[in-house]
Amino acid sequence: MVLTESPPQASHPATVLIIDDDEADLKYWSDTVRNFAPNYTVLSAPDCRSGLAIYRDRTVDCVLLDLDMPESGFFALIELVPDPERPAVAVIFLTYLVHPILAEMTKRNGAQGWMVKQHTSAEELHTAIQQAMSSVKSTRKH
Repeated sequence: MVLTESPPQASHPATVLIIDDDEADLKYWSDTVRNFAPNYTVLSAPDCRSGLAIYRDRTVDCVLLDLDMPESGFFALIELVPDPERPAVAVIFLTYLVHPILAEMTKRNGAQGWMVKQHTSAEELHTAIQQAMSSVKSTRKH
């Protein structure tokens, strides 16, 4: 007999916005998040400007953000998290760029995480989203 595991449920419903200029990556990560955590609402944007517009119009709990886009993901981070000490939204960079200095810079400027696309599983991403959202909630209480 073969047992199949169903995807674990997230601890609570959440809205995740994915901003990535690569159409295939945007579809892949949107589908990955949607399939792994069915109680997440997944929104997507092909560039920073439209992603920021969605963020302003909707309630978003977590933003998965590519760094390497024509308008840098770093630009979006500054708009999403004007006060790195008290972020209003969880931001995780999901990028192909492997560079510890960039990761440190983004975290210093308010990102809760840095994940390398080619080394990130659905389970790891789900855990990172949950941790990032919890981290932001705890900073809002103080």
